[in-house]
Amino acid sequence: MAEVQLSGVRKRFGLVEALRGIDLAIPDSAYVCLLGPSGCGKTTLLRCVAGLETVDAGQIRIGSQNVEALEPFARNVGLAFQNYALYPHLDVRGNLSFPLRAPRRRTEFGDGEIEQRVKSIATLLQIDALLDKPIVALSGGQKQRVALGRALVRNPTVLLLDEPVTHLDARLRHEMRVELKLLQRRVGTTTIHVTHDQLEAQALGDLIVVMRDGLIEQVGTPDELCTRPATSFVASFVGDPPMSLLTARLGQEAGVLSLRVGAAQLRPGERLGRLLDGLCDQDVEIAVPAHHIALGHAGDEQTIAARVQAHEWVGRELQIVVALNGSPVPVRLRTQQRLALRIGDEIAIRLNLGSAHAFDSKTGRRLQSSAD
Repeated sequence: MAEVQLSGVRKRFGLVEALRGIDLAIPDSAYVCLLGPSGCGKTTLLRCVAGLETVDAGQIRIGSQNVEALEPFARNVGLAFQNYALYPHLDVRGNLSFPLRAPRRRTEFGDGEIEQRVKSIATLLQIDALLDKPIVALSGGQKQRVALGRALVRNPTVLLLDEPVTHLDARLRHEMRVELKLLQRRVGTTTIHVTHDQLEAQALGDLIVVMRDGLIEQVGTPDELCTRPATSFVASFVGDPPMSLLTARLGQEAGVLSLRVGAAQLRPGERLGRLLDGLCDQDVEIAVPAHHIALGHAGDEQTIAARVQAHEWVGRELQIVVALNGSPVPVRLRTQQRLALRIGDEIAIRLNLGSAHAFDSKTGRRLQSSAD
């Protein structure tokens, strides 16, 4: 097991700069999720650590060793893909033992040790009864366990997972998430897991690295990302549902700070007011957690007129997406009320800004006071 350290890592494909100077420290034995939308650079970063892509600049260290110039086999990493990448002409035993019988490893392990390792990892993954089964006879979940076993059988220093459960059905995804977490805790291998699913990242990651456009937006625990987002992108991307992001104009009415959102005037409250003090007549971005947005009554304080864009039941909660008058940004709210809503209906929503977050409208960076 080892720490993974990336310093100034850059990677370009033609005119596209996929990684734009990545600095990241992954602690020994941690489970770290790389999270972001498609095209953000997370898989490229994983492939650079694995040695499947060469970096254009920067350093990658695994433990005390610089590895950016090493071939993949010399880095002692295990890699599992979302599409399994299993050998269909081999049975489960053959697939698990293949990394130990590969030409560059053939002299390292005797037949007895190979069989012992295969049985040990198969028992750990609860596939020991499948060792003589052909790959085509396995279910999706069983194939994924075999792929994980093949990645782990060499006792890698770092385990790299590229969206390993994305293609599974919802029930099996949940089961595999639980198994992955328990497995990583048992073996203690430093693990880097790529996903675009923020629920998956929150369920698995000790730390989550949020990426966008080849850059890191924030590194933090699942709780830190939800309670102290570093950028407006993180606030609008992480969470179920994520925070609603509103553009507001800061002004004053009778010497009291106010936020104009569309046609409505809102009071920022004491905590948010301290953050915004001195920014009069400027635009700011306000992120409001979904549980602090509720249905209101037209004309009440802290309410905004909105129009229903979509609605759906999620469990016992009705999730509503609305557009604000004067604001193109959808606002998501949850309610357990039984409502007969139609697309286009006008409703009033009430915003509780007590736990809202403020961001610079130009840079997207979090605004914070010295007390934060």
